[in-house]
Amino acid sequence: MGTPVDVNDTLLCKLSRYYSSISFDDIPIEVINKAKRSLADFLSELAAGFYVGELAEVINPYLVDLGGKPESTLLCVGKKMPAQNAALGMGVMAHAIELDDGHRWGTSHPAVAIMPAVLAMAEREKSSYGEILLAIVIGYDMMLRAARAINPAHLKRGFHSTGTCGSLGAAAACAKLLNLDEEKTAYAISMGGLQSAGLQEMLHDHPGVKPLQPGKSASAGVLAADLAKRGAKAPRTLFEGEHGWLKAMCDSNYSKEALIGDLGTRYEILYTYTKLYPTCRHCHAAIDLAREAKEVLSCTPSDIQSLEVRTYRLGIVEVGHIKVPKTLQEAMFSLPFAVAIAFDRGNVTLQDYTQETLKDPMLISLAEKIQVIEDQKLNDLYPEERGAHMKVTLKDGRCFEKYIPVAKGEPEFPVTDEDLKKKLQAMLSPYYPKAFFEGLWTMTVEGDIETRSYEEIIEHFRRYCS
Repeated sequence: MGTPVDVNDTLLCKLSRYYSSISFDDIPIEVINKAKRSLADFLSELAAGFYVGELAEVINPYLVDLGGKPESTLLCVGKKMPAQNAALGMGVMAHAIELDDGHRWGTSHPAVAIMPAVLAMAEREKSSYGEILLAIVIGYDMMLRAARAINPAHLKRGFHSTGTCGSLGAAAACAKLLNLDEEKTAYAISMGGLQSAGLQEMLHDHPGVKPLQPGKSASAGVLAADLAKRGAKAPRTLFEGEHGWLKAMCDSNYSKEALIGDLGTRYEILYTYTKLYPTCRHCHAAIDLAREAKEVLSCTPSDIQSLEVRTYRLGIVEVGHIKVPKTLQEAMFSLPFAVAIAFDRGNVTLQDYTQETLKDPMLISLAEKIQVIEDQKLNDLYPEERGAHMKVTLKDGRCFEKYIPVAKGEPEFPVTDEDLKKKLQAMLSPYYPKAFFEGLWTMTVEGDIETRSYEEIIEHFRRYCS
């Protein structure tokens, strides 16, 4: 028999002790600034996802029909409902367009699981803007520590980390907004972990359902924190228990250091990436290369004789098999089609994903020509590097060949504020006037934290979405 576990000093207890004690003043300014920009990014994606989200078109009317206690606003829809339901709907909308942030070591998308829970809970509890930012930092940290601890083994088993880890982070964030003590914070996170769910299989048939998983994570986090506040208890041995989360998620192939190491000095939100293209992240290095190749060679798709992309196996599994997508959702998970768009148009934007684009014979012809090849060297480098090698040969004999280790937007190659503003404005421009984005940026990023509030953001959405 093994040594009995001290239930008052488990991995979960160590985390809850830290999260329940940390205050806004403990957080470095660069972390707060990152949280502000992550929030601006999230809210903009939610606003765009309201119009183009396949699942959002189904779930938003469903949530309105359910009704219930008017606690929190479902942004864009403008209706108040139970906080759990508002969190669910906002998570679905924000993840619809594949432009939300991510974390390559945890292979997950934190904003769409954490932000909806935080905003729904914050509105109900009348939390300050500073409290919201602190909760975001904590939620990201808990979710991404858990994701980093179990990956890549977790992903290889077929799990979707945004769904499985998001509920822990959302629970931790909501526990902070409820000002739960150490013990109740542990119970909240534990109940978040007991609700972990999400599979990668959705990528292979009807990927439009993918946003359900972060939406459910956000909703589960609200539920977990609320139950803990009301006195519900859950196993403090969540992580290391005989039938615990770590064993279930990765068959105990995990990193304890990733889970609890450097608390208070390493903030996972600083290690997230920002997306510039509305596709799965595994496409982005190849898109960067395609844009550079087009510029260097001054070529068009019709000039290309052959095009080869070498990358890592996990990327190929998720985005390398569909060359000619039949739906917009499939297109967002097609590396060949994204590369074809980049060569044709010099960029890949949300506005490029239309029914007309899917039927474009030139794009189809080029996508069918693109060879996506597994490279063992890149397998060995994953996830420290999530790069791509591209070789383009033109009909006139000219050639472009280059490798990049990461796409733009990673911590090593960050976007500037101007990059982010340009992305968000372009994404929102078909649906909102310029004043919508400008006001949103001011409210989330600029000005004194003490003068900002979520209430003004809600009113801003109501003004432009009515």
